[in-house]
Amino acid sequence: MDPEHGTTEYWAGVQPDKPAVICGDAVMTYREWNERADRVAEGLAALGLRQGDRLGMRFRLSIEWFVIQRALQKLGVAQVAVNWRLTPEEAMYIVRDSGARGLACDDEDPAGWGASDVGLLVTVGQAAGGPGARYEDLVTTPVVEHRFGPLRPSLVLYTSGTTGAPRGVPPVAPTDAKHAERLARYGATVAGVPPYPGHAVTLMTLPVHHGAGNLSATTTCAVGGTVVVLDPYDAEEAIRLIDRHKVQVWVAVPTMLLRIKSLPEEVLDRYDLSSLTALTTGAAPVPHSLKEWIIGRLGDDLLWEQYGASEVGMISFTPPEYQLTKPGTSGLPYEGVEIAIVDEDWNRLPAGETGEIAISSPVVIDHYLGDDVLEEHVLKDGFFRTGDVGHLDGDGFLYVTDRIKDMIVAGGVNIYPAEIEKVLLQHPAVADIAVIGVPQDDFGEQPMAYIVTKPSAKVTEEELVEFLGTRLASYKRPRKFAFIDELPVSPMGKILKRELRAPHWKGRARNV
Repeated sequence: MDPEHGTTEYWAGVQPDKPAVICGDAVMTYREWNERADRVAEGLAALGLRQGDRLGMRFRLSIEWFVIQRALQKLGVAQVAVNWRLTPEEAMYIVRDSGARGLACDDEDPAGWGASDVGLLVTVGQAAGGPGARYEDLVTTPVVEHRFGPLRPSLVLYTSGTTGAPRGVPPVAPTDAKHAERLARYGATVAGVPPYPGHAVTLMTLPVHHGAGNLSATTTCAVGGTVVVLDPYDAEEAIRLIDRHKVQVWVAVPTMLLRIKSLPEEVLDRYDLSSLTALTTGAAPVPHSLKEWIIGRLGDDLLWEQYGASEVGMISFTPPEYQLTKPGTSGLPYEGVEIAIVDEDWNRLPAGETGEIAISSPVVIDHYLGDDVLEEHVLKDGFFRTGDVGHLDGDGFLYVTDRIKDMIVAGGVNIYPAEIEKVLLQHPAVADIAVIGVPQDDFGEQPMAYIVTKPSAKVTEEELVEFLGTRLASYKRPRKFAFIDELPVSPMGKILKRELRAPHWKGRARNV
């Protein structure tokens, strides 16, 4: 059996000694990557993992993640992305809801998972005798069978809606040749934006529970390139690595770039960033002033912007030549994607008119894991309502201006108010609550909670912060609280979050 072009197995044969992953002082070649993944796959197979299974993956950026995810691809096992910042309770919900056989993680202390009935547990960096199966033991397993896997991973991402319960987006599964052809064309155009040079050196700073982080790693492998890993993120370290390794491609959320922009000039001047050929950003609104700074400092031919959603995949992109000539745009659709601006009754609106953004793409879902087919108010004729508000101009460029759904985007990370509200309502002093996103210069948005207390009950902001401490991941916790007598509601009793948001976003071009 010949390996698929662009896979780890392919490059292990063509350029075995080429560095595939650099993490600090550690370097893993393509030969080492493939050999380690073969051994780990053998070990996981002996533990009962089979094609069609799913396994949770809770990791910081590391060489071990690259090895284990490749082993899963060799076995035909889907990866269930689990944010390492989630509390154990939040993470266990995803593992159970997805039907995963267990969890692989690089937690400093994984002992709690052994008591959580997580199933198959794979640990990294643990001493012998601890819970689960150690990566360090799996990677020494004698290889009985050399395995080959597809280039692109089978990946389950979790998103949330108005219910507050995270929902799994199933892996893409083409059902017929026509769809498979459309999917292939779509995949090729997404992988080509931005263009990765052959054997590209890329900087990877996005987490692996994020679709864009996985895509960056996969695309680098496809061209036989080298991934330079940075975690935790540090602005000066990022540009030092770009200089040291002559990085060509970097995908970053706006917050990361804003932190570089904030560095003193004398620090910026220490590093040569001329090797960069493509800098891509997205996942949150990109300030026009940031675009101007990047173009002024790095040139007008390398900044790209992307817009997408877990339920429909990548939607649109803005090439460098339109960054300043089409200010505020989220770009043109990828091949195979159709964008419709619709009203409440699914009527299409003409160019220039504002409505909800609905998307048809080759990877649009028709259900969440464990749920029935989506109802017509969400999905109709292959178009999925994104919950974002915007318009198309006469040239077909998309502009995202608001959000129907309540989701907050902070530093490129999605935060769902309903999850926060559900936890805060468990506090004995809280009668009602509404969480909204308010502007924050570094992260774009941050959560703010409007609290209505029960009669005669008193609670302080500090007490609520302490209450959330072990119940909610730190990045989800509100940074601001306001105590009010009652929440604004419609005649039907629906909380009018727009009224709460309006004062905070007044005078801004965008409400997201």
